[in-house]
Amino acid sequence: MKQITIIGGGLGGLTSGALLAKKGYSVTLLEQHTIVGGCATTFQRKGGFTCEVGLHKMDGVYSDPLIKRIFNELEVYDSMEFITSENFYTISTKTRSYTLPYGIDNATEYLTEIFPEEKLGITNYFKLISNIGNEIEILQDPLWYHYALLPFLFWKTLYYMHTSVMDVLEKLIKNEELKLILNANVQYYNDHPDTLSFILHAKAQSSYYNGKGWFIKGGSSILSEHLASIIVKYGGEVITSASVTACTYNSIKYSYKEHIHTKHTDIIISNLSPEDTYRLFQYPYKEKKSISNGLTTIYFGFSKNLKKVYGTREYTSFFMDNITNLSQYKEALKTSILKRGFGFTDYSQIDSGLTKDPGKSFAVTCTTDYIDEWKDLDAITYKEKKHALIENTLKQLEQHYPGISKLVEYAEVGTVKTQQRYLKTPNGTAYGYKPTPKSFFHIPRSQSSKIANLYFVGQWIIAGGFSPAIISGGICVKEINKQL
Repeated sequence: MKQITIIGGGLGGLTSGALLAKKGYSVTLLEQHTIVGGCATTFQRKGGFTCEVGLHKMDGVYSDPLIKRIFNELEVYDSMEFITSENFYTISTKTRSYTLPYGIDNATEYLTEIFPEEKLGITNYFKLISNIGNEIEILQDPLWYHYALLPFLFWKTLYYMHTSVMDVLEKLIKNEELKLILNANVQYYNDHPDTLSFILHAKAQSSYYNGKGWFIKGGSSILSEHLASIIVKYGGEVITSASVTACTYNSIKYSYKEHIHTKHTDIIISNLSPEDTYRLFQYPYKEKKSISNGLTTIYFGFSKNLKKVYGTREYTSFFMDNITNLSQYKEALKTSILKRGFGFTDYSQIDSGLTKDPGKSFAVTCTTDYIDEWKDLDAITYKEKKHALIENTLKQLEQHYPGISKLVEYAEVGTVKTQQRYLKTPNGTAYGYKPTPKSFFHIPRSQSSKIANLYFVGQWIIAGGFSPAIISGGICVKEINKQL
C-alpha cells in the first residue's frame, strides 16, 4: 500500500487526503495548527458567537461538475446543509445602491433597466463570462480529445487568456460606475480589475450568477472536520500541532509534542506554497510569480439579531460610499486601510447557525489589505490601529444601519498579519499567486516538475477560494492515479 503524506490541512490537502484514503491509500496529514481547515475554520467567542473565518459564499456547490463529483464521493451533501441568499450582492456607491440578482438573464435585465444605453455591452458581457465559464469548467477536468481540439472548443478562453478585466470592460462598457458595479466583489479575487485575469473573473462570476453562492450552516469548519473524518474513517491519520521541519524524496521530519519524528513516505502532497515546500527539501528555488494581496477582517457579535432590528437586507453588501468608479477605487487602495471601502456579510440574513442565541447575530467586514500596512508596527500602535479600524468601520456602517454601534457586544480584528501567523502563507495571503492575465491561465497541474513524487494542492494550483482549493484536491488525485 502506497504511503501518502500531506503537508498542511487546508481544503486542498483535506480533499486530496479524503479521496485517496477512500481509494485505499495509507494517508497521513500533518497540520501545524491545532485545528484543520486553513481559512475554512471557525472559532468561538464569549457570548455564544461562532466566528466564521473565511466563508462568505462558495460557488459551484451544486453546479460545478467536478465539485459535485467530489462532494458526492465524500458524502458531503449528506453531512451538512448548504444555504443560499436571495441575491448575489448589493453595492452602495456615492450615487445609490444596486442589488445584483442571481441568474445571467435576471442580472442582464436588471442592469439594462438602469443603464439602457449600455444594453448591448451588458448583454455581451454576461454572454461572454458565461461562455468562458463553461469552457474553464471543462478544462478543470479535461479528456484526451479536449487537448486535440483545444483551438476549436476553447477559442474564447484562448482569445482572452492574456487580457485583464479592465481590458474587456473598456471595450464593452462606457459607463464608469457600471464597471465598478460589475466588480464590487473584486476583493475576493485580487486587489483591482486592471491586474485581474479576465478568465478568472469570468469563471468565478459566471459560476455565482448561474449556480448561486452557498454558506455551510454552522460554519466552514464543519466541512473541514468532515473531510478529516473521512481520512480517519478509511484508516488514515490526521495529526495537528505537527510542524514539518525537513523533507527528502522518501521521508518527512516533523515536530510533534516536543519530539522530532521521521516518517517514510512514497508520495508527498503539499498545501504550502512551492517556495516554502522546496525550502523543506533544501532545493534551490526562487518564486517568480507575485504573491497576491490579503484581506483584513473585523468579526462582530451583536447583542440583537440585525435582521429583526433592520428588516430584510442583503446578505452580502459592499459599501463604497465615497466613490463612483474603479479609478477612485484604485486610489483608495493606496491610502490607509482606515479610508477604504469594505464588504459586509450579515449572517443574520440566512439561517447561518453561528449564534447560540437566535436573538443575537454575527457579521464580518472584509477589506483588501497588504502586509506592509501592519508588519512594522509596535504592539501598542498595532492595537491602536485595529481599534481605530473598528471605530471607522462602525461609523460607516451607521450610515446604513443607524444605531448599530450600540448593538456591538464583541468586535475583533484579524489583519493580514494575523493570517500570516495562523496560515503561514507568504505575505499572509489567502489567495496564492496574484491572478494576473499573464500568470493565471493554464491547464491546472498538481505534480511538481522538479521532484517526481511531490504534488501541490490548494491556492497555488488554480486560485484562492474554497472551490478552487477543493478542485485542486481532485486534480491532484487524478494525477496520482495516473502515475500508480
